[in-house]
Amino acid sequence: MKLRLAAFRFAWQGIVHGFRKEANLRFHLLAAVLVLGLGVWLHIPMMEWCILIVCMGMVITAELLNAAIERLADRITREEDPLIGQAKDLGAGAVLITALSALVVGLLIFLPHLWLLFS
Repeated sequence: MKLRLAAFRFAWQGIVHGFRKEANLRFHLLAAVLVLGLGVWLHIPMMEWCILIVCMGMVITAELLNAAIERLADRITREEDPLIGQAKDLGAGAVLITALSALVVGLLIFLPHLWLLFS
């Protein structure tokens, strides 16, 4: 049980470190707060909440994983290395695909609500 609690503590430390040091993660957190506010304002249904929460979690997770890849790569070498460059690019690409997918999902959820509200 003690090891499990320590694991949660280490995980929490990683999340806090990410929010303190990663500007992109803070940007995505701000976007998530705006999405949450818009969802509350539009009174979206529970299933749409579930979808949005999963999307937000995936984007934040992708950012944390990308930061981990970058830290490990920088620890190995700061010199230009094609494989390390590719690893960093792949991590950044994963974040981009996740964020764009979440954006499309958000538009598919929110646009019909906004259309009804303003028409």
